[in-house]
Amino acid sequence: MKLRGKTALVTGAASGIGREIALLYAREGAAVAIADLNLAGAEAVQSEIEAKGGRALGLAMDVTSEAQVDQGIDRAAAALGGIDILVSNAGIQIVKPIHEFPFEEWRKIIAIHLDGAFLTTRAALRHMYRQGRGGAIVYMGSVHSKLASPLKAPYATAKHGILGLCRTVAKEGAAHRVRANVICPGFVLTPLVKNQIP
Repeated sequence: MKLRGKTALVTGAASGIGREIALLYAREGAAVAIADLNLAGAEAVQSEIEAKGGRALGLAMDVTSEAQVDQGIDRAAAALGGIDILVSNAGIQIVKPIHEFPFEEWRKIIAIHLDGAFLTTRAALRHMYRQGRGGAIVYMGSVHSKLASPLKAPYATAKHGILGLCRTVAKEGAAHRVRANVICPGFVLTPLVKNQIP
């Protein structure tokens, strides 16, 4: 078990890629906090992990809320024994051409992907630095972190921004033995992607 003795918090983990990451980390021995807007879904993943002998905690978390992020990560650290790994995975997608994109929807996508990554990173780093045992932050990027597609302007913009955040975290975190990486998967048939298919 590669993650025995570690504690991970995964955002957007009630379904899709986040859920699979949470389940894999638990199989590898980590205690896992499942953070999601969908508390029932997060608790279902918690139950699935616990049924197999793992330790988990389902949390309601809006990653765009500073208070919810700080309180949720503090709660996870207290319940599970610190924070060693953060997976910033929460995200949504809205598909429209730029000239028809409502500013409110643009801001919503940027807030969830980019503000959420910042807020969860900041809260997790505070614990990692204080613990003094290093850590790892994993950002869920996309092919859109490197490329762009029509109809996905705010999504591509946010995913490009995550690269900059990650590179800064890697430089600042190095002195504290905190690593940062971006995963850029291609097409994965998740609930988020299914909603884009007519």
